Amino acid sequence: MSQRNQKIKLKKRSRQSARIHRGFAMPVGPGSENSLVSFRDFADLKAKYFRFTGRIQRRPFIFRTLILIFAQFMFSIILYSKIVESILINHMEYAIIFAIIFVLLSIPAVWSQISLGVRRCHDINKPGLMFAVPFICYLASYVLPVLGQDTAAMAAQSIMAVSYLGLFTVKGTSGDNAYGPERAR
Repeated sequence: MSQRNQKIKLKKRSRQSARIHRGFAMPVGPGSENSLVSFRDFADLKAKYFRFTGRIQRRPFIFRTLILIFAQFMFSIILYSKIVESILINHMEYAIIFAIIFVLLSIPAVWSQISLGVRRCHDINKPGLMFAVPFICYLASYVLPVLGQDTAAMAAQSIMAVSYLGLFTVKGTSGDNAYGPERAR
């Protein structure tokens, strides 16, 4: 019975050790040093989404690509609707502001999609420039409908879908290749 009521004493980490282990940490409430909420390190985020060297396996590529597509789809829907709404109520200044916000949010999303695609091509031992085909089709799927080229937009979306399906399903090369060691995957 006495063993059951006994509390387990844990060794308290030093502040530097906790910071290194958890990444960035913020206190939850005033005076609560022991209850910390951990945040991902920005260097880790940069390594996952904004690096062009090395390789990335299928599963991380799929998950990260789907996250990016979902995020860009959501803010595109919201901002496109706000741009159109602003134009319809004849407030061009709001439409310009929403367009600027759209461009500013699109830059890191597109940059990280290029980074993921280049590293996935490296994993299958192909040059990163090979990712230009699905990426150009991706951009065309946004631009061509605005220009009234619906048939060409559908063709671009089909090519993009087939290209991404190939990147999602083709197994990476085993062992080291010209773009990096297997352990760097």
